Amino acid sequence: MTAHRLRHSLSRRGFLQLAACLSLSAPVLGCVPSDGTVPGQSPFQVWLSLVSQQNDSAAPTAIVIGAGMAGLAAARQLQQDGLSVRILEARNRIGGRIFTDRSLGIPVDMGASWIHGPEGNPITALAQSAGASTYRTDDDSLVVYDGNGNALSDAVMDAAYDQYLELLEQVGESATPGQSLAQAIAVINPAWLTDPVMVYQLSAYAEFDAGDAIEALNAIEWDEDEAYPGEDVLFPSGYDAVVNHLAQGLQIHLEQVVERIRVDATGVEVQTRQGTFVADYCLCTLPIGVLKAGTVTFEPPLPSAFQEAISSLGVGHVNKVAMHFSEPFWDETVQYVGYTAAPLKGQYPYTMNVSRFVPGANMLMTFALGAYGLAMETQSNEQIQEDVLAMLGTIYPDASAPESLLVSRWTQDPYSRGSYSLAGVDTLAAHFEQFEENVAGRLFFAGEHTDVRFRGTVHGAYNSGLRAAAAIQAGSRR
Repeated sequence: MTAHRLRHSLSRRGFLQLAACLSLSAPVLGCVPSDGTVPGQSPFQVWLSLVSQQNDSAAPTAIVIGAGMAGLAAARQLQQDGLSVRILEARNRIGGRIFTDRSLGIPVDMGASWIHGPEGNPITALAQSAGASTYRTDDDSLVVYDGNGNALSDAVMDAAYDQYLELLEQVGESATPGQSLAQAIAVINPAWLTDPVMVYQLSAYAEFDAGDAIEALNAIEWDEDEAYPGEDVLFPSGYDAVVNHLAQGLQIHLEQVVERIRVDATGVEVQTRQGTFVADYCLCTLPIGVLKAGTVTFEPPLPSAFQEAISSLGVGHVNKVAMHFSEPFWDETVQYVGYTAAPLKGQYPYTMNVSRFVPGANMLMTFALGAYGLAMETQSNEQIQEDVLAMLGTIYPDASAPESLLVSRWTQDPYSRGSYSLAGVDTLAAHFEQFEENVAGRLFFAGEHTDVRFRGTVHGAYNSGLRAAAAIQAGSRR
């Protein structure tokens, strides 16, 4: 094999790699390592120094596309395994769909928020290593209200939840291939699709968990993933503590929007808007929404099995609205508030009391899910605030307008194109598993959409990064 040909060559491609290194914009860590190069050297002198270092090194090289959880986990492991690694990140920040917004003076996680099932979850140990503060949630701290602002009793909600679980069990026994979850429910009992309490549960639980409308979810595959045990955990000081910890010591280049990935038997060439990079191996952690959008060109085109997987996987639409108030008008002892009278399914059925785990935050966060999660992205912040206040005003007559508002629009984000992957009507487990394969032993894939067991989760992304790193390391030893 010729695993190291590019590293030892002064070909045009090798020169482009080094030239791009000298012209990078906004690196988190300098492109030139702290290895004795002298500040103030001319670009040509730095280039000669890098050539010398590369020719003296026996380490295989790897490019990781994306500084989200999968990319950071993989890069960290590859670097520990002795590879020379650089990360190319399109945004001006790291973390990907982990994004802690601090613009209000309060850490607000507008992307991933939870460790879903902390017991045995690798993110739990990672958070401990990062020294991140955590808060174990109490999912039973929930009050659900009807359209008249009346709280439904625990007895009513417990019975409704039992009906919900029984309905899902019936779906599992009777669903047929190519059927959506909504279609399967309609066959069993169409009344459940209009019953306010059942629709609330289907939205706040099924659609929130899976990421999209029940009309878009595969009736068989939608919940075939796995989960760790234990009550979910939140990050009072922000989820970004975890990604910042993972990123330490890594060579990360920001604002590097990838446009083309070229693969051949000798290595990989990655073209961004800023330059061209070459390496022995490339790990692509682009989200499934970006892959589906086709904004990155693969040369040659990806094998048909990959193209089918990209086309068949679903991508979710879950968005958040965080509202900061001058003072609370809600019961601060309650963690979650449900609403069964949303005008449209997925229109803010579930609200989280942020003040419960960030004392003094005076903040509520509500969620737009599924079809409505996509529709709200086209609305102005003013319209969104009006709609949210209509819901809150029904529950709390003293509700006041927020002092400030934060809104996520993950589908409009060109570097996400959606919230997280899911099993759409045409999705098979094999479509997730396809991304465990590689292209020509050079191009590998990771990300939450590549982990069939824990898809749509941070720990799924993390696990996939470690899996891909192991595959690259194994290939580099051949």
